[in-house]
Amino acid sequence: MYTQEDIDRLQGEMQDSMIGVLGIRLCPTDDNTVKGTMPVNRNTSRPPGILNGGASLALAETLAGYGSYAILKSHTAAFGIQVSANHISVAHMGDRVVGIATPVHLGRSTHIWQVDITSEQTGKLVSSIRVVNFIANIPV
Repeated sequence: MYTQEDIDRLQGEMQDSMIGVLGIRLCPTDDNTVKGTMPVNRNTSRPPGILNGGASLALAETLAGYGSYAILKSHTAAFGIQVSANHISVAHMGDRVVGIATPVHLGRSTHIWQVDITSEQTGKLVSSIRVVNFIANIPV
C-alpha cells in the first residue's frame, strides 16, 4: 500500500508527534495492508516492563488511519470513531511488536480495519484490534 518513498515522507511528518515519541515506524507492503513496528521501551511499557495496552491501541489507530488515508479521495479525511481491543499476551521490554492492518470494509462513510499485533521475539499474537474510521468530506 505504501512505497518506501511514501514512508520516508510520512515518517518525517510523524517525527514530532505522539507517533514519533512511541517509535512507530511504517513498513512497505505490496498488498492492501498497512504494516508498522513499535519498540517495547520506556515510552510504550508499564511496570513491570510489559507493553502498555494504550500503546497497542495507538499503534492500531495509526496503522488503520494511514490505511484509510492511502485510499481516500481528495477533500476527504478519516477520523477514528471506535476501537475494540482484545489483549491476548504480553510483549516485554526490549521486544518490538509488529502490527498489520487489514481492511474489512471500505465504504463511503466508514472504513473498518482489523489490526493484529504480534511480538517480534516470540511470534505470539499480543493484541487483536478492530478500528472503525469515519470518512468525512472536507469543505474546500
